[in-house]
Amino acid sequence: MRIRTIALLTLFVLAIGPAVHAANEKTLPLRTDVTLNGQKLTAGFYEISWISHSPEATVTFIRAGRVTVTAMGKWLDRGVKSPGDAFVYTNNPDGSHTLLEIRFAGKRQALVFAPTN
Repeated sequence: MRIRTIALLTLFVLAIGPAVHAANEKTLPLRTDVTLNGQKLTAGFYEISWISHSPEATVTFIRAGRVTVTAMGKWLDRGVKSPGDAFVYTNNPDGSHTLLEIRFAGKRQALVFAPTN
């Protein structure tokens, strides 16, 4: 009986593992070059994953199978659900852009990055 319980529990963990992991990652298109923590993210598709530390999060940007940037973010409630996925960035005077936050479709919370002043 004990072996059967362990086997069922193992199958359950293996079955839900990918679903839980998928909830902490998303692939999004970045349509313009931005900087984050002084590091450049060039336009293109990024797999974005995060590990939440409530409310902080470690956010990793992966492009073409390589980690390009890892940054600390914070989950903030924006009060309304985002209508779509979006990168929010500043338009700097020199024409460059700085990433401020990532919004996710249907979610009230956004991953916000602190500006480095």
